[in-house]
Amino acid sequence: MSATVHRRSIRLSFAAGCSRILPPALVLTVLVLLAGVKAGLEPGGVILLAAGVVGIPGAVYKGAKPLFRRRGIPDSRRIRIVAVLMLIGTVICWAIPLEAPIPLTVAALFLGNAVLVFLRRRLDVSAHVSVLTFAVLWVTALFGGGWAWLLILSPLMMFSRVALREHTRHEALAGAALGGATFSCFLVAMTWS
Repeated sequence: MSATVHRRSIRLSFAAGCSRILPPALVLTVLVLLAGVKAGLEPGGVILLAAGVVGIPGAVYKGAKPLFRRRGIPDSRRIRIVAVLMLIGTVICWAIPLEAPIPLTVAALFLGNAVLVFLRRRLDVSAHVSVLTFAVLWVTALFGGGWAWLLILSPLMMFSRVALREHTRHEALAGAALGGATFSCFLVAMTWS
């Protein structure tokens, strides 16, 4: 085996590891759990929050895919159902009302996912990069500069998605831009509230 082939396989296994270790659903779940902890929810409330905001929509998104395809229902309907479920979760967080930062975090996640769905029609924007970028910025802002080392994860995920040929550089950069823009909306809303 040549050194070039060996280096390429090491890069691909590293890239695959980044994408597998930090899928969007896991990152979203951790983010919602952290928001619940930061707001002072009891453990049961934190788990219920994560199940309602990420678990149920995620189960519909991933779990219902074969069912929808067997029945000939287009993916766009399944994605709309997920968007409605996320919107309902966001409204419930505001209506209860839950303590900060839960409502604004959930609203930002809904906004980011809604924009992601729209942008994916025109450009295959990386959800992995978008969600991870928002998450590391969010953690650094809410838990302090000691967590700034997490910021390296976003470029690593961009490298991962491009190296695996899941996305082009432009699509990975668009994901980072969407995550940054969503975080900016979150930050502006936090400042105003």
